Amino acid sequence: MTNKKTRWLLSLLGIYGLTIAFLIGENLFFNEEIDAKTQFEAEGDGMTDDTQAIQAAIDETPIGETLHIPAGVYKLSKNPDLKATTGYGDSSFALKISKPITIRMDGAIFQTEADGEYGVFWITDTADVHLKGGFLMGDKIPESGSLVSNIAILLQDSQESSVENVYTKNYSQGIHLHHANDNLLRNVTSEFNYGSGIINFASDYNVIESCVVRNSGDGHLSLFGGGKHNVVKGCFVQEDRPGFTDQQGITVESEKNSLVERNAVSGFYYGIDIKNGADSNMIKGNLTFNNEFNIAVRPGDGGNNLMTPSHNISIINNLAINPREDSERGIYINVGEGHIVRGNTVEENQLILRDEELRSVYQKENFTVVDE
Repeated sequence: MTNKKTRWLLSLLGIYGLTIAFLIGENLFFNEEIDAKTQFEAEGDGMTDDTQAIQAAIDETPIGETLHIPAGVYKLSKNPDLKATTGYGDSSFALKISKPITIRMDGAIFQTEADGEYGVFWITDTADVHLKGGFLMGDKIPESGSLVSNIAILLQDSQESSVENVYTKNYSQGIHLHHANDNLLRNVTSEFNYGSGIINFASDYNVIESCVVRNSGDGHLSLFGGGKHNVVKGCFVQEDRPGFTDQQGITVESEKNSLVERNAVSGFYYGIDIKNGADSNMIKGNLTFNNEFNIAVRPGDGGNNLMTPSHNISIINNLAINPREDSERGIYINVGEGHIVRGNTVEENQLILRDEELRSVYQKENFTVVDE
């Protein structure tokens, strides 16, 4: 009997010990999210300035953990201590992230004031930062300041991070990748900006996927500054405001070995614009229409340093039809060497190749001409 009682007691203690171990392990490896409202008293009422509360929540979120910012309207103001310097000038912000964390913002709306000349998130000198969801809303399109005076999200000198399912409106730039490599932008909408909706500046190996960029200035979605091995795919880029007829859709400027694939581009002077020393880029399977130049390879804009020919551009299997009324520029190539033009669909007389050798080679390739 004693042996049975002993075995029973030992079994009970064993079960109890396993339970305690499981609970300790669960506490170690399955921590609950940090909550900006309940733990840091962010109000989210659209009237209270929540800048300090949310910054405190960011600062106190452990490395590798998740900060949850619940649904609400969070008013943000400029933090005078947060100023980034980029190739375009200085940029001020409300919030700074400088360690690996995830911020989940489902239903959260962040409000900023354009006249204050500041943006929302400055992600700098870090890696593995992930922003998910949320609405970043300026009160109006900035009317003064520089192209970087109001950046919704600046990802600077940071790697292996992501911005997904985020909406930005009314900034000088929506999202700016600056010397930032191996990052992902997916399902981002950026519209009504003074400058670019999304710009990838001097950054490599980034993926910009399934994004919407509308009604912004400058190059709406821009690869610029000597970046390489970037991908822009499945994006919708459009300008449909009356009177805005001189904009650029997707710019590939001084870029190398990058891919622009399966995007839809409409409403611009230059739809897909390859210029200023671009080299060895692939423009493939895009739909371009209602642009003065649907696809163009040209010298560029500005002074002599911005008029460098582009070379070795592959323009393959694009649908480049219905340019603006009175325009005949479906695909237009007037500069550079080593281009490959194959399998595109254009309308009669809307393929303009200035190079005689390229023209003769292209006529032998497989392509489709659409008659009006």
